[in-house]
Amino acid sequence: MSQYIISLDQGTSSCRAVLFNDKAQIVDITQREFTQYFPKPGWVEHDATEIWECQLGVLTELLAKNKLVGENIAAIGITNQRETTVL
Repeated sequence: MSQYIISLDQGTSSCRAVLFNDKAQIVDITQREFTQYFPKPGWVEHDATEIWECQLGVLTELLAKNKLVGENIAAIGITNQRETTVL
């Protein structure tokens, strides 16, 4: 059974799931934009529930497109630019 690594990347304007093979080569990428809210000039805010649903959506889509199940996944990494905080 093939093993893969998934990176979940949370960007400022989109969510991405990247699938890597055992040679660290990119196999597939899914990406989805989410809503930006601008309450004041120079400010941007996001809906935490929408981010969660977006990340879950790209992961689910990536797994389905590549016909993968949990046993195929060796590891999952999460990336973010450290500006996102949910209390």
